[in-house]
Amino acid sequence: MFERSIFFPVMAVSFVEILVVFAIASIAYFLAFNNFEKHVPMQRRITKLLIVVGILAIIGILFGRVAFWGVITLMTMGQVYLHSWYFPKHGINGLTAEPYDQYLLIIEKMKGNKR
Repeated sequence: MFERSIFFPVMAVSFVEILVVFAIASIAYFLAFNNFEKHVPMQRRITKLLIVVGILAIIGILFGRVAFWGVITLMTMGQVYLHSWYFPKHGINGLTAEPYDQYLLIIEKMKGNKR
């Protein structure tokens, strides 16, 4: 896309890297972790994926490859924290989201929705 990032004189993220992230996120989101988000409509899930990858692409173009992969690393660390500590603390299996009704209640609470 760009040789250099816009704000810093470092290597910008390439189009191939963005496509790789999009492909991995799509496979993870729609195949591997499909059961966790089965309560969300498919159109909303696709929109969320496109927004996240779009924001990551903008970060990569503006701030460079290190910022792009840094944000992905922070997002991954957040997911590891959520599934390995937060969910088990609240009585939910972090790998299977069981009991599912309790998982849905915790997700609604995290989003700020009152049931």
